[in-house]
Amino acid sequence: MSKRTLAILVLLFLITFYAFGTGFAFFFRFLYVLLLLAAIGIAWAWLNLRGMELQLTRIASRGRMGEYVEGRIRIINKNKLPKSWLEVVEYTDLPGESPGRGVALLGNQSRTWRTDTYLSKRGKFNLGQVEITSQDPLGVFHLKRRFLDPVPFTVFPSVIPLPDMDMRFAHLPSDSRTTQPVNQITTDVSSVREYNPGDSFRRIHWPYTAKMNKLMVKEFDLGLSADAWVVVDMQRTSHWEGDDEINNTEELSVTIAASIITRLVELSMPVGLAANGDNSYIFRPDTSPEHQVRLLEALAEARATGTISLERFLYDLRGQMSRFNTLTVITPSTRTEWVPALNSIRRQGVNVGVVLIDPRDFGGATNPEFLVDILFANDIAAYGVRKGQALNEALRLPVDRPDNYLGQVFQPSAQESTA
Repeated sequence: MSKRTLAILVLLFLITFYAFGTGFAFFFRFLYVLLLLAAIGIAWAWLNLRGMELQLTRIASRGRMGEYVEGRIRIINKNKLPKSWLEVVEYTDLPGESPGRGVALLGNQSRTWRTDTYLSKRGKFNLGQVEITSQDPLGVFHLKRRFLDPVPFTVFPSVIPLPDMDMRFAHLPSDSRTTQPVNQITTDVSSVREYNPGDSFRRIHWPYTAKMNKLMVKEFDLGLSADAWVVVDMQRTSHWEGDDEINNTEELSVTIAASIITRLVELSMPVGLAANGDNSYIFRPDTSPEHQVRLLEALAEARATGTISLERFLYDLRGQMSRFNTLTVITPSTRTEWVPALNSIRRQGVNVGVVLIDPRDFGGATNPEFLVDILFANDIAAYGVRKGQALNEALRLPVDRPDNYLGQVFQPSAQESTA
C-alpha cells in the first residue's frame, strides 16, 4: 500500500468519524465527495485493464549469464476508450528488478518497444509473462493484471575464453591432432600402402587401387589421442559461500568447467562431464553441438548440495575411463582423501590434472600448498585459481615446483598486500 493510499484511507476515516459524530452537513458532503472520487478511481483503474491484448516475442530460449536477452513487447488497445497511467513490466523469477515502461494509448492504438532482460544468475527460470499495473489519475488505487503464460528459459554459466589453455587438458602436445595407428578398422584413415598377403579385403582402397593399377589398402588411426573428461566437485562440504550468490566457489567452479569444455570443443575434442551435485551428472564424451548444449544445461542446473564425496565419485567413475582419456578435476577441497582415488585413475593410463580453487578467498582457512605438494609427488598436474585472477593465465601452465607454489599462482591480492 502506497503512502498516498494510506493517507486517503486515514482522511476517509476521520471525515466519517466527524460526519457521524457531529452531524454537520459539511462533513457529510466531504465524505460523499471522497467516496465518489474513490469509486471513479477504482473504475478508472479497472477499465484501463479491459480490452487489452499483449504480445511478447523472443527468439532465444537460452542465454549466457552476464548477458542481456532481447525481446519485443507489443500492447494493443482494442477499445475505443483511451488508456493512460499504465506501467508494463515483464514478470520473471530472475534475481533483480525488471525495468518497467509507462504507456498511454489512444483508442484502437498499439505500441511496440524492445526490452532487454539482464541474465544475472545461471539456472532455469520463467520469462515471458507480462504484468500491467493500472492506476487512477490521483495515483491512489493500483490494480494489476498478468498477461501470457511463463516460458522456461535456461541461463548458461558464463564462459571465459582460454586461448592459452595448457594442451595437457586435452592430452595434446600442440593445437594439432596426434595420431595412433591401430589394426582395427575405424572411421579415421591415416595413410594408404600396398597390399600385403593376409590383409583384409575390407581394407582395400578401390579408387586408389584403380589409379595405381595395383592393390592398395588403407591404414587406420585411432583418431584423437584422448577423450576429455571434466569432473566438477559439487559436494556440499567442499564449497564456501563467499560474499554473495555470485562470488563463491560453486559459481567459480562452474565457470571454469564451462570455459574448459568450450575450449575443448573448439579443439574438436570429445568431451564429457561428471558432477556429484544435487544429482549425479554423467555425460560421456561426444563432439556433437547438441552434446555441448547438454553439458552447459547440466552446469546451469548443478548445485553444490551433493552428499557423495569426491573420492567415492572418482572411484565410481573410474570404470568408464580408458588409457586414452584425459581427466580434469575442478575442486576447492583441500582434503587429501580424494588424491589416492585420482592417483588410481592415473595408474590406468589416464592423463589427470587438478584445477584447485583457493578457498581462503571465500572464507576458508586452509592453505592449499600442502595439497599441491602431494599432487606433485604423485605426478599430477595442479593449476591454482584465485578469486579475481585471470583464468586464461591461471590455466596456461601448471605449478612446476611446490616450493614456489605461492609465488607462481597464489600471489597476494592488493588488499592483502596493503594489510
